[in-house]
Amino acid sequence: MKKTLLIVFLSFIYGQGFDFSGKVISNSTLIPIADVNIFIQGTELGTASNEDGLFKFSEIQSSKYILIVSAIGYKDQYLEISLNRDLLDFSIQLEEESVLAKALSVVGRFPSKHIPYLTKNISNQDIIDNDYQTMSELFRNVGGVDVQMAHNNGRNANFSIRGSSDYKPGGYNNRVLVLLDGFQISMPYSGSIDWNGMPLDFLDRVEVVKGPVSSLYGQNSMGGIINLVTKNYSQEFLNSKVTLGSFNKKDINIGMNNIYNNISYTTLLQYKKGDGHRFNAQYEQNNFYTKIYNKEKEFSVSLMANRSLNGQPGFSVEERPTLISYRLSDRDSVYLQLFKKQNLNNNDNLVYSASINHFYTHYQDRGDTPEDESQDDTFYNDTSLNLRTEYQKLFNDKSYLIVGADIIVEESDISIYKDIYSNPMQLTAGVFVQNRLVLNKKLLLGVGLRVDYRLIDRGNIYSNKAFSNVSPKINLSYKQDSYSTWNFALSKGFRSPSLSEMFLQYASDYGLYTQGNPDLEPEQLYGLDIGYDRSNLSDISFSVDTFYYVYEDMIDFVYGLPVVARNRSDISSCGLETNINYKLNDNLSINAGYTYLRVNDLNDIDPILYRPKHKLVSGVKHTKGKVSNVISMRYQSEQDYQDFLSDDREYEGSEIRFPIKKLDALMLFNYIGSYQLLDSKISLKISNIFNVEYQLIQDYPMPGRLVSISYEKLF
Repeated sequence: MKKTLLIVFLSFIYGQGFDFSGKVISNSTLIPIADVNIFIQGTELGTASNEDGLFKFSEIQSSKYILIVSAIGYKDQYLEISLNRDLLDFSIQLEEESVLAKALSVVGRFPSKHIPYLTKNISNQDIIDNDYQTMSELFRNVGGVDVQMAHNNGRNANFSIRGSSDYKPGGYNNRVLVLLDGFQISMPYSGSIDWNGMPLDFLDRVEVVKGPVSSLYGQNSMGGIINLVTKNYSQEFLNSKVTLGSFNKKDINIGMNNIYNNISYTTLLQYKKGDGHRFNAQYEQNNFYTKIYNKEKEFSVSLMANRSLNGQPGFSVEERPTLISYRLSDRDSVYLQLFKKQNLNNNDNLVYSASINHFYTHYQDRGDTPEDESQDDTFYNDTSLNLRTEYQKLFNDKSYLIVGADIIVEESDISIYKDIYSNPMQLTAGVFVQNRLVLNKKLLLGVGLRVDYRLIDRGNIYSNKAFSNVSPKINLSYKQDSYSTWNFALSKGFRSPSLSEMFLQYASDYGLYTQGNPDLEPEQLYGLDIGYDRSNLSDISFSVDTFYYVYEDMIDFVYGLPVVARNRSDISSCGLETNINYKLNDNLSINAGYTYLRVNDLNDIDPILYRPKHKLVSGVKHTKGKVSNVISMRYQSEQDYQDFLSDDREYEGSEIRFPIKKLDALMLFNYIGSYQLLDSKISLKISNIFNVEYQLIQDYPMPGRLVSISYEKLF
């Protein structure tokens, strides 16, 4: 991105305007620079330098101004200067800057940042302003992302980017790859995430990459990436936060950071407990997070451990009270992550990373379970080892090359498999190459290619299952001017079936038997993305993105006798996403984002469920002195679902056709107010201000109005 520094010089005497002119040159070559944008901040005055580097302002008044100078390939300049008619033959020297350096869109530790993806960043300030207390709550307010869940602190939360995922058994989340500081954290059995253990309070930002990223991250990233990036602190502190709220909600957070010589040590302790908004929706969580890293960010070691107890609420159907659930789930989750970057020279790096994830989930009955509702205990014991290495090479600020490989080894010990399979193991290996080329001062080309191989071993009795795939991607970024950028991407996504989709055998409480299918084919996605971003240096930014995707062999669970996983006919999705942020003054700012999504079965065979077409999120923030007030709104249009609890059903061979019904559209308003003291802050949050009744999943009522009060103290 080229940027020019221009200094507009202007003198005015006794109220008379005057002309001011100057010249812009390179500080290294002293050659004149053309097409340098020069603005006077807070006014509509602006001009550009000609091919000789010359610029001119007419009828300028004498005053102090802040001049903004920007040009592609040069560093931006902001100059506070008093302009008057005595300034003659003014010369501005600009410092060159690599286009690659300005165009990096960071996505964690790994070099997806070197390919121009269309990335949405949710900053730590956004998290604080909206007082997000769970990951589900955060992502429900992100354009292009949909969340289906039983309750905010529940186990089964399904995150879908641009309609990639559906709410069905066995496939939660596994079309969206979730990373913590660039490390994969999904559970081997289903590809889902233990959202209860994520360190929301210590996040620097959340990066959402929309669309297929299989050319870099492989099989689980065909729907996009969510990367949770933790903070690196430069100062020591001790912080505590207490939150009390509706349904006996109690949250306690204690965080600290110590620095010894060049090493920082960060720790977070967290305790959460609540009764939930309906029967058997209670939760209790204990989280521990620690991270050690050096000032240069060349290495880090992090450990996260979580123990949680969650109720598993059943369906809420008044005429069928037996559909309530008495099941509880205990889960222990542990993540150990290591990262090392080795600088070979100024232009060459080696990056190593390794992580071990372990999950143990135990399902059991409550103590008050009626005898005729009791079920056997079950457990899921998952472990994964992730290794990754990369070589990064910069060629004369014109090309950035990354070559790498990774391997993931996963083992699942699952009680419901004991009579059928020994502990299934999965081996996933991939090699990839990514290159970013500066074609000229306005064009950046990104290319990527990855080859994947996945092997599933069910034991000595059964044959192995193997999948392979090649995933290419090509991106083009066009810098129209200093503030406007166009992005184009063609890509292919890939996902192999999960263990649950292939081998699941489960009898539900509501009378349906669910069975996996070992003969499933891997899914493929072909995508086109076009994006435009306009970011003024003043107070407004605007973006619009459109996309068209075609899915082949998408895996779904089809209702029948039994409910069985199968590859569907081809599916297409297309949509439009817009976002605008506007700062009216130092005290008042507004933001709004709209998403349109349309998902179709190209052969019109099966219904497409749980994909609302329209979503609108907006917010207004007002600050004055120590007081901050935020009002936010979220609208979501109606969505189809298949009423599998209905007795009104039709049979087509072995398949069951249940009635298609609609969940109502919803519009929710939230309020967050805070008062900042010297080293502490008091916050009040009211969610669902107007106490709207709504559902995100069939017969799973969501909570009405929620109120919480927080007190935070920095020592």
